[in-house]
Amino acid sequence: MRRTSLKNNLAIHLAVIFALVIGLNAATEAASRSPAKKMLIKQQTVSYAGRPEVSAFADEMAGLGLDPAWVVRTLNEARKLESVRQAIKPFPVGQRKNWQVYRDRFINAGRTQAGRQFLKQHADTLTQASQQYGVPIEVIVGILGVETFYGLDTGRYRVVDALATLAFDYPTEDGNDRSQYFRGQLAHFFLWCGKAKCEPLAVKGSYAGAIGMPQFMPENILRYGSDFNGDGRINLHDPVDAIGSVARFLALHGWVRQLVPTVEVDLANAQLELLLVPDIIPTFTQPQLFYYGAKPRLPLSMLEKYALIELQNGDAENEYVLGSRNFYVLTRYNRSSYYAMAVLALGQEVVAAKSVAAAKEPDSKVEVAAGKPPSGCGQC
Repeated sequence: MRRTSLKNNLAIHLAVIFALVIGLNAATEAASRSPAKKMLIKQQTVSYAGRPEVSAFADEMAGLGLDPAWVVRTLNEARKLESVRQAIKPFPVGQRKNWQVYRDRFINAGRTQAGRQFLKQHADTLTQASQQYGVPIEVIVGILGVETFYGLDTGRYRVVDALATLAFDYPTEDGNDRSQYFRGQLAHFFLWCGKAKCEPLAVKGSYAGAIGMPQFMPENILRYGSDFNGDGRINLHDPVDAIGSVARFLALHGWVRQLVPTVEVDLANAQLELLLVPDIIPTFTQPQLFYYGAKPRLPLSMLEKYALIELQNGDAENEYVLGSRNFYVLTRYNRSSYYAMAVLALGQEVVAAKSVAAAKEPDSKVEVAAGKPPSGCGQC
């Protein structure tokens, strides 16, 4: 009787296990048919091994002095990322932007506090870079805060995956094709890795392939990166090199010492359509601004040119400021007036908070280096 019971129990257990296996296989097969699973599997398995574009690219790199076999081996390990293709798509045409929403993403207590700590920790380096390149401390601090939260978020994508995806599989559905630009960035990435002796597959960055605390594209690392700490290499994950590189980038793009980036303006009865035609390019002198009805709230140099910057606020009323050459230089870092405004706002918040907390005098080292004009200056 006991033996029969044991046999029955064993049969039951085997039947249960068999059913579970069948059920698991069915569930796996069903999941593989779902769109989400398909996308995951595709993203995990699609590589650039064997692609003719890779061979052609490697031949181009050989002409620049790199080992083509090394380039091919590296790109054979690269993966096409659909998430990168989706992230790079532009803002929908016709949809109004919202400056206040954009601003709130970057100017908040957490980022300001992190900026204060960064400023305190690297005050000497910031002062040195500001004095050497003429770029205010608050601008350097603002860029590093907006870009990566002072190094807390430098990107989670493998740069080789991101750049390969955008170089060889750029999404062209909307008629915009920037694949040649990213092909160039991929080339500069290999050149930089060869020069810096880094492992390409180990470098992480943004979905667009930007690297380090200041989020430099590979070409910009080679052109504008600074070995500011003098250790013989450019490391954009090092705060000292990051600070020096940001200041050097802006200086080489034409930053003007002591020229304020923005000036508030009154636009009652102004000819807005004409003033907005040049977009962010500085075009109008003070007499021309007056002629078109734009009245700056501060005195301007008669020869300096400005642009009227429009900031949309969704369904609310637009905001406007005048942007100088320095504002335009900020948009060379990121081609967006909203970005430039966020950098300026965050930097001013950080420096102001630091000054209040430390009870600094108005002519303190930090404020002078930050580009605060002396009293009586025409840009005040």
